[in-house]
Amino acid sequence: MLLTIKYRLLLMNILPDNGNYDTLKIVRKQQELLGISEEEHKRLNVRREGDLIQWDESQDEPVEIEIGEVAGHIIKRELTRLDSEGQLQMEFLPLYEYFVDGTDWHLNPDAAEATSGNGAEPTPIAEPRTTREALGSQPAAEGSKD
Repeated sequence: MLLTIKYRLLLMNILPDNGNYDTLKIVRKQQELLGISEEEHKRLNVRREGDLIQWDESQDEPVEIEIGEVAGHIIKRELTRLDSEGQLQMEFLPLYEYFVDGTDWHLNPDAAEATSGNGAEPTPIAEPRTTREALGSQPAAEGSKD
């Protein structure tokens, strides 16, 4: 799945931080795949400003990230929960449509271009939160005993 930094961080925001052993191993692997590499960190001038992570969007090239079947189910469940609780935000709509509705993923080729006019200002994204902070509950993985 081709993902820019923005979508990778959004996905990391909804992965649970607790569950059973098997679920946490899958989540940890998915977080590692979604994370920002050292090369990207330098090239995109990734920096933390307060609670926000910012980067140079004009240099953000989509990267192919594998989303495993179980990780996909976990993401789907969390997006569905956000929707049912009325907490789904606009920035999650393309992810919701892909993981929940089954719409094809078409990352706009221009998505890596800065959306701030001349490209000088990076888009801020809040630091990934724990699931408890995001949802106010402790989600359990599909099929888990949690």
